[in-house]
Amino acid sequence: MYYTSLLVSVTESCTVGCRHCGYLGSTRSKEATEDQIADWVTQACDYGIPDIIFTGGEPFQRFRLLKAGVRAAHEHESHPGISSFTSSFWGKSPEAVDQILDQLPGLTHLYLSTDVFHQERVPPAYVMNVIDGALRRGIDYITLCVTIAEDAEEEQFRTLYQGYGDRLMFHIDRVIPSQFTKTSHPQQQLKPIAANFSVDCFLRTPIINPDGDLAACHIAKVGAHQSLDDEVYFLGNLHREPFSDIVKRSEENYQYQFLRAFGPQGVARLVQQSESLRAHFGERTFTRGCDLCCRVLLTKKGKKALGEWTDDSFNRELIDSVLTTRLGEAR
Repeated sequence: MYYTSLLVSVTESCTVGCRHCGYLGSTRSKEATEDQIADWVTQACDYGIPDIIFTGGEPFQRFRLLKAGVRAAHEHESHPGISSFTSSFWGKSPEAVDQILDQLPGLTHLYLSTDVFHQERVPPAYVMNVIDGALRRGIDYITLCVTIAEDAEEEQFRTLYQGYGDRLMFHIDRVIPSQFTKTSHPQQQLKPIAANFSVDCFLRTPIINPDGDLAACHIAKVGAHQSLDDEVYFLGNLHREPFSDIVKRSEENYQYQFLRAFGPQGVARLVQQSESLRAHFGERTFTRGCDLCCRVLLTKKGKKALGEWTDDSFNRELIDSVLTTRLGEAR
């Protein structure tokens, strides 16, 4: 099975508390130990995952756990890429940044979350301090992750950091609406079911939650508010079985393989082909593929439709054919 990277969620805690965050109001308090984080990272590296990405919550708020994970990846013989997300809340001064980054040898990539939501708590000056400290240490890959609700926000943040030229990369994404976001979304920014949603999504990067759950993608954040054990996004738990065993079993999980083969585009087509789903979702619009996928498949109607589709032997052969042709996987 082809994975380009793995997210390791160090914690769901974060004092920044952005209004759009999927972990806001989390009811799940379980956190891993340093040994567990190191073990999970080692298992993933043994399997051949080429890039380990630490995330949260805010991973730098559980710095001992973050250090343990980074150390396990850095010392592994496979020499994976090592990345981390952060809000840059710790970038109060160049000296503070130096003290932190000096303890994370092997770090190759920083994903810095900065947008109108993060700026309510973390000023751009902190982010720039982190950028400067990373560049001083030869961390050449720095991505600014900007979640937008309005088109103008993208240009606003590109302009804010334009002084760094091509030393920065940008990842722009639409906010997924929640009960915590009151931002309006102009109609032209929303996609109807009939829109051409992408086949590709974040399924090449599964995520380990702090409680050991291995989930298909970052929609695992939903698990902060409800159990995912019976959902298509849940693959297994590392407290109960090894990483390699979970991945091997998931190869026979055709509902999960449907998502890998067809992505959000497949979910949109599933809605169009199902009378009950069309009646429920046909007139709705979505900010992006992730919004569509989770809002459909986390409902009883959506799960039933997906189960019926993937139970058909012809459709299973179609999934196998797509994964073989498009991803080069022998099935």
